[in-house]
Amino acid sequence: MMPKNDLDKIYISSAKKLRASFPKFVLFISLAYSVWLIGLKVILPLSKGSSIGLIEVTRIDSLLILGAVLALIFASFVEMKNLADACAGLMVSYISHQGEIEELRLRKVRRTFRITGYLIPTVISYLIFASILEQIHPMLTTIIPILIVVWVVIASVLLAMILGLELEEAAKSFAEKIEERIKKKKK
Repeated sequence: MMPKNDLDKIYISSAKKLRASFPKFVLFISLAYSVWLIGLKVILPLSKGSSIGLIEVTRIDSLLILGAVLALIFASFVEMKNLADACAGLMVSYISHQGEIEELRLRKVRRTFRITGYLIPTVISYLIFASILEQIHPMLTTIIPILIVVWVVIASVLLAMILGLELEEAAKSFAEKIEERIKKKKK
């Protein structure tokens, strides 16, 4: 038999995770976009034409900016994982009225929320790097949005299935409680 988790503990831990991770996620994504924008519009034009020996300063600046943006985006993916887990925990604790949930069910809900949540930093990353992708190969700016749309469809189906199962379980539990009340009133 699978171990079960107490819904009150899941709720409290999810609320703490949400409060801790959401501001960090917004900060990391905002910083990534800001660094990219400042680098593209201010730093790179200022360093154009300068060189250190045989190396152009714009290449060094581009690598530094790209490294900083990638690090911030990676950090946003980590925070999105925590956010998705927190949202999954809150959803399960609100819908389920049994007091506890099986570990396997909780893992399935978390995985589905992660798959859905990772779309946000992925789309923002694509928007940031679209101009570079266009320069690498024009087809990349066509293929990647198609892949993102496929990901959205798959995530939507998974989310609908998981939410449907959880709501069905909650409705079943609610119906059982109503039947018990009716039986008690008849006695």
